[in-house]
Amino acid sequence: MENWRIAGIDDSFSGDFCCLVCCVMSGKTVEGFMYEEIAVDGLDSTEKIISMLRRSKFYRQLKVVFLDGITFGGFNVADIEKIHEKTGIPVVVIMNRMPNVEEFEEALKNFEDYEERLRIVRKAGEIRQAGEVYIQFYGLSYEEALRLMKMNTIHGKIPETLRLAHLVASAIVHGESRG
Repeated sequence: MENWRIAGIDDSFSGDFCCLVCCVMSGKTVEGFMYEEIAVDGLDSTEKIISMLRRSKFYRQLKVVFLDGITFGGFNVADIEKIHEKTGIPVVVIMNRMPNVEEFEEALKNFEDYEERLRIVRKAGEIRQAGEVYIQFYGLSYEEALRLMKMNTIHGKIPETLRLAHLVASAIVHGESRG
């Protein structure tokens, strides 16, 4: 069925060090991992994600990329529209709980480039419930996002690519995987 892959990207950070890990799977088989570093509270996650995906040997076969939230390394917001436009790969942002949007937007005011960060967050679109998680998506339909998530969810409520990316990123930063 699959001559294509699914990617999942998560981060881990401590102090001023943050890494992004991308896990690529085909069906239930792990095909590989990618690694990138970003600035904590910076604004470089979008470009680093695009670069990581485009240089992958699996690039042409990636059906979707799952992101663990829209922010990495604190408040380094990812522009899901731009990721899709520059890679052609649909993006699904997965969140364990509904974010408090007002509180989040208030926290963004601490940054000089607040308006740019807010613009990126707002253009990511509506947050919709998807079973036990919440999602935003770009480049595919809600139904397609649900189908791809279900295909890749083995343990728990999040896609396996994200679960594995989280474990690896956590081990890199903290010396061992954290739940």
